[in-house]
Amino acid sequence: MLRIYHSNALDTLRDVLVEMIKSDPQTDPFIADQILVQSPGMAQWLKLELAERLGIAANIEFPLPASFLWRVFVAALEDVPERSAYNKASMTWILMRILPEHLNDEQFSILNQYLKQDDEPLRLYHLCARVADLYDQYLVYRPDWIAAWEQGDNQPASDEDQRWQPVLWRAIVADTEQRGLPHWHRANMYETFIGALSDKHVSLAGIPQRIFVFGISALPQNYIEALAALGQKIDVHLMLANPCRHYWGDIVDPGYLARLNRMWLSKPQSSGSASGLDLYQVGHPLLASMGKLGRDYLHLIQQMELPEVGLFEEAGYETLLGALQTDILELNNRGSTPESAVNENNGLYDIDANLLPITFSASDRSIQLHGAHSALREVEVLQDQLLAMFDSDAELKPRDIIVMMPDVTHYAPYIDAVFGNAEHQHFLPYSISDRSAEQEIPLLSSFLQLIGINHSRFTVSEVIELLELPATLRRFELEQEDFENIRHWINETGIHWGLDQNSRADAGGAIFEQNSWYFGLDRLFSGYALGAAETVWNGIAPFEGATGLSSAALGQLSAFLTSLDEFRVSFAGEHSLTEWIVQVQQMIDAMYLPDERDHEALELIYRALESLRETFQEVAFEQKIDIAILQDYLKEQLSSQRSSQRFLSGQINFCTLMPMRAIPFKVVCLLGMNDSDYPRSIPPMGFDLMVDHPRKGDRSRRDDDRYLFLEALLSARETLYISYVGRSIADNSKRVPSVLVSEVLEYCDQAYRIEDQGLSIKGGLVQEHLLIEHPLTAYSGAYFDGAADNLFSYNARWAIPQDKQYKAESFIKGKLTAIENDVLELDDLIAFYRHPIQFFFQKRMQIYFRDDELVLSDEEPFSLEPLIDYKLRKRLLQSAVRGDGLQTTAHYIRQAGILPVGKAGDIELSKRVHDIGELYEKMQPLMAGSPRRLEINLAFEELEQSLQLQGWINDVYPSGVLKYDVSKVSGRHRFMTWIQHLACCAAGLSERTVYRGLSEQFSFKPLPADLAYAQLSRLVRVYLEGQRLPLNWVPEPAWKWLSLRQNDEEKARKDAQNRFESDRGGDCNNPYVRRVYPEWRMLAPGIYDYSEQLFGEMLNYLEVDKDDN
Repeated sequence: MLRIYHSNALDTLRDVLVEMIKSDPQTDPFIADQILVQSPGMAQWLKLELAERLGIAANIEFPLPASFLWRVFVAALEDVPERSAYNKASMTWILMRILPEHLNDEQFSILNQYLKQDDEPLRLYHLCARVADLYDQYLVYRPDWIAAWEQGDNQPASDEDQRWQPVLWRAIVADTEQRGLPHWHRANMYETFIGALSDKHVSLAGIPQRIFVFGISALPQNYIEALAALGQKIDVHLMLANPCRHYWGDIVDPGYLARLNRMWLSKPQSSGSASGLDLYQVGHPLLASMGKLGRDYLHLIQQMELPEVGLFEEAGYETLLGALQTDILELNNRGSTPESAVNENNGLYDIDANLLPITFSASDRSIQLHGAHSALREVEVLQDQLLAMFDSDAELKPRDIIVMMPDVTHYAPYIDAVFGNAEHQHFLPYSISDRSAEQEIPLLSSFLQLIGINHSRFTVSEVIELLELPATLRRFELEQEDFENIRHWINETGIHWGLDQNSRADAGGAIFEQNSWYFGLDRLFSGYALGAAETVWNGIAPFEGATGLSSAALGQLSAFLTSLDEFRVSFAGEHSLTEWIVQVQQMIDAMYLPDERDHEALELIYRALESLRETFQEVAFEQKIDIAILQDYLKEQLSSQRSSQRFLSGQINFCTLMPMRAIPFKVVCLLGMNDSDYPRSIPPMGFDLMVDHPRKGDRSRRDDDRYLFLEALLSARETLYISYVGRSIADNSKRVPSVLVSEVLEYCDQAYRIEDQGLSIKGGLVQEHLLIEHPLTAYSGAYFDGAADNLFSYNARWAIPQDKQYKAESFIKGKLTAIENDVLELDDLIAFYRHPIQFFFQKRMQIYFRDDELVLSDEEPFSLEPLIDYKLRKRLLQSAVRGDGLQTTAHYIRQAGILPVGKAGDIELSKRVHDIGELYEKMQPLMAGSPRRLEINLAFEELEQSLQLQGWINDVYPSGVLKYDVSKVSGRHRFMTWIQHLACCAAGLSERTVYRGLSEQFSFKPLPADLAYAQLSRLVRVYLEGQRLPLNWVPEPAWKWLSLRQNDEEKARKDAQNRFESDRGGDCNNPYVRRVYPEWRMLAPGIYDYSEQLFGEMLNYLEVDKDDN
């Protein structure tokens, strides 16, 4: 018989299951116990729990209800195939074959009109897949409609636009019968099966004497009826997770009552509340609001009047979480009695204690709500909070924690970045479930890109992503060093998108060759042949990138691009599946050289293709299809392969919020509980008849998500942790959490109080206690100043000392040893003062941050970016100084792909040629006579270590030293020129040093050699300091302060800080500065002291020429 077990605790149901298996083993040892579950996650949990309590979990199967029932149908009925001909995949391809034949029929006019909007074959495939999915749902949730349609009755599709649905279903049935396949499907199976079980001689071969249905949140009505009928032959134990011990099938969501009341009041001549609303029972508002899925399921079960057993457990009122769970269990709407009524009662009437608010200690953190500024910050906060939980609970283990979110794919990179890079003492073992195979296995992602190559724009990022796959690099005999060279070539030759103008035309883009892959290859091959001369050959501007051994990589790059082009052409048009499989195999062989790690990916691909081939044979599909359809099919199949095997792997579980993930855990964490993200909403298909004709038990994504949230709340044993993006990262504006979180907060505010606040105080006090709003950054001082107990961090790397006397020793834990060289190159001294902090990391520590990584663009230039513009102007000026001629260089630049295409590029280039021509004319008077080089060789023996400053000064003309550049004059130009000027004067050259910028000119008057030497000595001394500690000085804020301090020191300080904190080139954005001096207050003392000490004298010799404009 069928017996129902109700419990609010899955571990209680587990114990009952264990006892039954232990006390009453199967009589036939060759028949496995059957435990029906709703998800692999629940199966995994039960396997572990059974193994722990029974010593071993063997000969037990965990089928899904649909697959198990079909097995029973096969055993009990005749002529039932192992696989229904009416499965979703088969119906999709049947529809692909027969739907076009019906499009001209009157009933199909709306579909015909829809498909004519876009003649792409993929549009037809998507429509067929959606219709097949809808029919699949009808088979389960509307079997009576299917039966009626097969009898010629079109109800409920009476709408003019939906008459095609029963007609098309009958066409599917006719097609299936014509191919001689059994007529069985899930709509006509259940009634026949139930009738067959009344026959005493019916066979149930291979079916055990009892089955368990464990913890499933909801089943369709015909499933329940089939299990009840099966209970006539065997024992069926339906173990149901029920959050409430009392009958709650009639409670109503307060929001629903409010809508009814609004509808009543909107009617003419209505007054007061709607009639009869007081007959509705709210019960517990959270159960009423979130429990519709479970409520409908209970209603279906209890209509059958089957034996029931209650196994409920109270969580108790010791904690806020326990009280909330117990109130739901007991159906208590605590706090619903106004406190004013309690205070004014004076003992005249009995007040139900279950309705009075409960007071909890302010130290109760069993329910936590955390607001952050981004998903990354959510994960960073979670890490610190979990570490705190482990510190406070020695018995807590990683396996006791589950972290769920609406979409684990969105959070996975942040989880790996934060938890994967934690310091050893703070590392928490974790695993991420539910990522698709495509996301987990790079070769699958590459494969799906490749089979859609005929629709590709061949952008740099797409092609580079294909090439950098290890299996592809191996196939084309490329090493990692070769790959980095190729990236450099791409940047330098101006490659952005398109193989050539033909592929651009096929992609619907403009037809031009510049900035294409073959354009770049032509530049590289001509550069390999002709060298580095800036001359245009045959319309090509050669680029000498591939030299020596790297030239082999150029040949392999060409072979790779040729292969892509060949598949682009061969994948055009339509082919049979057999032909496509051959081409796909050729593509795999040509593009990949797999190793052992790649075999799993290839196996998944071949399995998906074989499954499709079998389906085509079953449904007699022989038409040719477009590669886009095959790509879409494979993407869906490969994305459905998920890494759920990592669920419950003994580590902290990160996973997607899915049905039956509400397994008991000590700590349940929910991330991403944002108003716009959860509950998730999937708009129903416009032709879904169930929307207009709803029934109890119908599935809805929003209702499912509401119940998932309720299950998660109830499955937490000690702590329920919720986080959401509570502030905008752009403007810090407030954002609200999910409506489900808001409902929990509202109930807690109604039902509970915090210690020392008293019963008479209301107004969000519990919400304030639960919610912790976190700062924008992980290195905020609020985490380290101890002002707030609930703000803390375990990551010492983010700790910024709060004292004003911050020194760099805090960063490197003591000074480094002095440099051993006794020779200092003048160029190194100048480079140091160009950016001392960056120099320290790169030259002294050999550390290069990834912000320096080359970024490649997918778009051809529409205007000149500042850095490219600077390089272009500099190239033009250098050619003018060399006497090569501006027009010759301009012609080369025009063919180099760095300018916008067409007239726009011509205009941009003409302007630059004109500007540089004017600049060169202004430089002419300064370049009179022949230039020479001045050797610098100065000894500094009075320092802590003796040094010889050596170097050369170029462009020394009879009138003085000339320095020039094509950028705007900045602080670093003044400081660097001053250092060169000091070196010249100290070496005995008593001439001016002139600096000519694009639109400005300044110069330094000569100064006595001894004074120049003394100034230079200070610079060398501080240079030595800056090799042992990162110097707290950078040039641009320093120049702001130095140039303004005499007139208005307060303004000078403010302008210097603004320059440091500027979003446009401010040093606060420099990764090297951020690592040591992330805040202005840490840098400011050095800016003031070193600027005055090292460059104060500079202002006395600085002149701005009168012709400066």
